Amino acid sequence: MKTQRPQFSRRDLLKAAGATLAVPVFLKNAFAAPAPGAVPNLVLLHTTNGTHQAAFWPAPGTFDSPILHTLLTDPVLGPKTTLIKGINYHPIGNPSGNGHDQGFHGLYSGFDSIAGPGGSFGGGISLDQRVAREVPFPAGKLKNIHCGVQAVNYQAINAGRISFSAVGPAQQIPCVLDLYALYNTVFGTPPTGNTTADQAAAQTLLAQRKSILDLVASDLTALENRLGPNEKQKVDLHLTAVRDFETRLSASHASVVAGCSNVKPSQTGVNTSGQGNEANAEVLEHLFMEFIANTVGCNMVGVLSFQFGRGGDHFHYKWLNIPGTPADCHDLVAHLDTGDPNIARIFTAIKVWYTTIVSELATRLSMIPQGNGATALDNSLVVWGNEIATGPHGMTNIPIVFLGGAAGRLAKTGYVVDAGPQPHQRLGATVLNIMGIPAAGFGGFPTCGLISGLALS
Repeated sequence: MKTQRPQFSRRDLLKAAGATLAVPVFLKNAFAAPAPGAVPNLVLLHTTNGTHQAAFWPAPGTFDSPILHTLLTDPVLGPKTTLIKGINYHPIGNPSGNGHDQGFHGLYSGFDSIAGPGGSFGGGISLDQRVAREVPFPAGKLKNIHCGVQAVNYQAINAGRISFSAVGPAQQIPCVLDLYALYNTVFGTPPTGNTTADQAAAQTLLAQRKSILDLVASDLTALENRLGPNEKQKVDLHLTAVRDFETRLSASHASVVAGCSNVKPSQTGVNTSGQGNEANAEVLEHLFMEFIANTVGCNMVGVLSFQFGRGGDHFHYKWLNIPGTPADCHDLVAHLDTGDPNIARIFTAIKVWYTTIVSELATRLSMIPQGNGATALDNSLVVWGNEIATGPHGMTNIPIVFLGGAAGRLAKTGYVVDAGPQPHQRLGATVLNIMGIPAAGFGGFPTCGLISGLALS
């Protein structure tokens, strides 16, 4: 079957995104060159329900496909895109749940999913949390943010599918949905100016915030001493976050105010909630790509993970106006992608839309200079993965895309890695090594090795 290729260009993307894609002048001029050997910023993107394989992967000897056309043919983004073919889900034992649960939790953890209260959960620490824990990011830099868009009109299938980020077995990190709260967390620095009074006011506000954090930390420490091991670990996580934020307040005031204190979302007042809010899903996806680019471009976070929905999402995609789209694209499109050309048409069009969203993020990063001729895209590693390979729960050839140069740690970009079947744990092991964490394996497969065929510096 020949799938019709939608035609999008970089100009189309810029036009579609409108003014929201423009990078403010103060933001363009706010960055210095990263220190030699600096660790790249890491962004983990997680989509669901697999892809239409025939329309995703380029034909042998080519570097284009119907689904990825916007990305691969872009003169800036294409040469900085690396496709990782042959990644297969590799269970260690008997993972809990179905393919959605197993891949949602397993792709970025390397562990089998396990049964937990109300659903299937991650069987161990996820990649984002491990990087945040083990990489010595500079003082004043948030270690990690886990966020996403869950503006859907259906009930969550189970509690485990709400977040893939975890600090341990069945110990989820909440997925933050409130875009505006995130802006306040990252860019909500005290007001400042050039006058003595402005500086005094800023220092007073800093002292007040630190005083509040000191009280919170004191209460958490007291509570921690009265709890059992499991509850103590959860409180310790909150205590660590409080201390990290206090360090950031102390260390980053001058540098943040100098370049990025006025970063704001291009659109305010959008409902960011989950259940029953699908009318706002599309605009929220765009706004989150803007937030991720601003946060990474300002070097405000070490690792940022983002969910395009919950595990096994049930978006209706009404905003795409695809002719013939049924009410439930999970059960009546993804699950039925087994040869029907009409289903393939709809499924491919949905996946093309995801490519435009990811391309928008990459375009934004490519427009932010960071000194020495490099951009935020050059200095970042964006990993775009999926919980499964095909809509009917296929787990062979999971679509994996690398974007960016990883601060020079990718020796080559702009090609397809196709070295045959490889266990999915190699993805995590490879990312750990790129981030400066020596690892022979990942998750439940400690000797899996790195991705074969990927050129690393």
